[in-house]
Amino acid sequence: MSDSRVLLSIENLKKYFPLTGGVFRKVIGMVHAVDDVTLDIYRGETIGVVGESGCGKTTLGRTILRLLDATAGKITFMGRDITHVKGSDLRAIRREMQIVFQDPMASLDPRVTIKNSVGEPLLINGVARGPRMRAMVLDLLQKVGLTEDHLNRFPHEFSGGQRQRICIARTLALNPKFVVMDEPTSSTDVSVQAQTLNLMKDLQDEFGLTYMFISHNLSVVKHMSDRLAVMYLGKIVELTPEDIFRKPLHPYTFALVSAVPVPDPRFSGRAVILSGEVPSPINPPTGCRFHPRCIFAQEICSSEEPLLRDMGDGHLVACHFAGELDFGRSAQMEYARAAEAEAS
Repeated sequence: MSDSRVLLSIENLKKYFPLTGGVFRKVIGMVHAVDDVTLDIYRGETIGVVGESGCGKTTLGRTILRLLDATAGKITFMGRDITHVKGSDLRAIRREMQIVFQDPMASLDPRVTIKNSVGEPLLINGVARGPRMRAMVLDLLQKVGLTEDHLNRFPHEFSGGQRQRICIARTLALNPKFVVMDEPTSSTDVSVQAQTLNLMKDLQDEFGLTYMFISHNLSVVKHMSDRLAVMYLGKIVELTPEDIFRKPLHPYTFALVSAVPVPDPRFSGRAVILSGEVPSPINPPTGCRFHPRCIFAQEICSSEEPLLRDMGDGHLVACHFAGELDFGRSAQMEYARAAEAEAS
């Protein structure tokens, strides 16, 4: 029986990109950008997705929204399988699913006024035009802290934070139910980040939105998210409803958490520096994908892939030794020695 709380569900989702070469551009390999991800997203929640650059965060979000076609797996939105829908059916679904891209300047046409840019979804979907469209656009801009004076300006006349607010207003034009936030604060300074995050929280309450918040910044994700998914090389390695700073159970999550600066001198110098480079997504390691960089790795880690298992209260971890590992001072020193050996 399906859970009525689930707005969107993905099962064994994969997205591979072909790698071509040679004179005839034959496919010589596949980039495993998203590899067998299963996840339920509940109505009204914010689920954070974190990980290193290239781990598949953005590809996951775009595949869920059908901006990219899935290689395999199933996407269910509001009880409907949308994995292979096309044409008018897909356009209708996209009214309910929107995205705020990382770079607001690249998201806005420099030749189009803000009124027309924000109003374009209303016009294309036949919601409003003319004076009614102008009124609706003005209402959206006011909700994100802009005014009537901004209607006829062009994107270059705004700051980075203001442009991101414009993109958020355009995203809300069709009153969607699910929004992917792809690094929405990465191009703004810290003070503007705080304003943008608080704005998104307020809009979530007002419009009843469900967010997928993608970021590499754990502190930002902690502030925004109800649950947190940690990705590594195309897979979710940990999914937690708890404060991830308090109880990381996967070695990779522990390394991420340890690298976050904390305003307490007692914890200075505790950052874990991982040895080696992230393996190639074209030919990922067998077994646990993190095992080449993990000081806790045993023989089973290289031969058998760990599955996500529930450690209690919905805290899922893909590690053979989850709950048994000691992430104390000795582990930090061991990671430091491994990193030094790699560097030398």
